[in-house]
Amino acid sequence: MFADYAPLSWVVSGFAGLLAYVIAVAIYGYGSSKVVRAKYDSKFMLETGGVDPMSRVFEDKRIFLNDFILPSSPFVDGKTFVDCDIVGPANIFLQVDNAINNIKPGIIVDAVVLDGETPFNNGFIFRNCTFRGCRFHRVTLFFAPDEALANSHLKWLNWITEMPRQEALPGTVAASQIEDQSRQSHQGNEEKTQR
Repeated sequence: MFADYAPLSWVVSGFAGLLAYVIAVAIYGYGSSKVVRAKYDSKFMLETGGVDPMSRVFEDKRIFLNDFILPSSPFVDGKTFVDCDIVGPANIFLQVDNAINNIKPGIIVDAVVLDGETPFNNGFIFRNCTFRGCRFHRVTLFFAPDEALANSHLKWLNWITEMPRQEALPGTVAASQIEDQSRQSHQGNEEKTQR
């Protein structure tokens, strides 16, 4: 069939065979990486210490984050932790819509404010999670600027970075402006009394 187009047909069929080989090797490599990742993840799932990481609610559990969260997917979304001990060492980025209530006293947790522009790469990312009556052990919490301002009142957080400056809303006066106005009026009153 290809004899009429020889030797061009030989070259084309050779390149077609090479392309088919490359595609087959790529598919095999992709499948092998999925198998290796699945074995790695299943090993960690077996070592979670009796905690089912697929549950939505965890009560009175000691959760070792390095065993609880799969290495291939560092995201935790929509989980509720009640009276749990969250154990590191780990970096946790409380990314968005997390609620932290009634944390047990006695442990101070380091907290870091991210700049909101640089991506967070080294740790676990929690979204839409609730923590009630929990304790964090050997954990550093990372917050986006807005989330940091919302949680700045928590006494058990040790902020090891500066808090972002909160911009004044339009039509309001910033606290520094009030202090300046107060100082100026106080100086003006002193000058009047001296006259």
